[in-house]
Amino acid sequence: MAERKKLFAQNKNWRGGIVKLVDKIVEASKNPLSPKNHFLAKALPIFVFFFFFPALFFLLPKFIFDALLNFPEIPFPFLRSILGGVMFLGGIFFLLWTLKAQKEMGKGTPMPLMATQKLVIQAPYSFTRNPLALGLINFYLGISIALGSISSLIIVLIFSAAILLYIKNIEEKELAQRYGADYVAYKKMTPFLIPRRSSK
Repeated sequence: MAERKKLFAQNKNWRGGIVKLVDKIVEASKNPLSPKNHFLAKALPIFVFFFFFPALFFLLPKFIFDALLNFPEIPFPFLRSILGGVMFLGGIFFLLWTLKAQKEMGKGTPMPLMATQKLVIQAPYSFTRNPLALGLINFYLGISIALGSISSLIIVLIFSAAILLYIKNIEEKELAQRYGADYVAYKKMTPFLIPRRSSK
């Protein structure tokens, strides 16, 4: 009984922490940015997602982790290059399409500090609620598969799971708080990640 109460208290604290984090993200999205912070909000994601993460996901695993762990290279280099290339290009396509939609229709960016000012439900958001995550995951997975690195593939899969957990537990609550019933209705009609053909 005591153990159950302890677990309940921990679960309550965890949920309370999520609520506080969501509130802070929503509040931050409403505050105007200084020119310095505006620059950082744009430059930091570029550095993190296209320089830091690639070094962590591809260079270290390919040239260090695979050797340390004695992992073999993924076989069938020709096939994996084709599959990886298709996923890589598909990922870039979804990333650029999503960023364009957020800027033109949402008047914002994926960053909470420069969040969209309106709910975007047009394509690619009419196919999936998370086209940016879909693009990013395919982008990284495509590179890992093409490289043939097992440790890189494992790291990217862990990262992908973490991204999806964050979206499910944090970002969706923030969007529901910001956009209310409109987001709830959109959420019911649109798949979480795997696209489906839009009826629009």
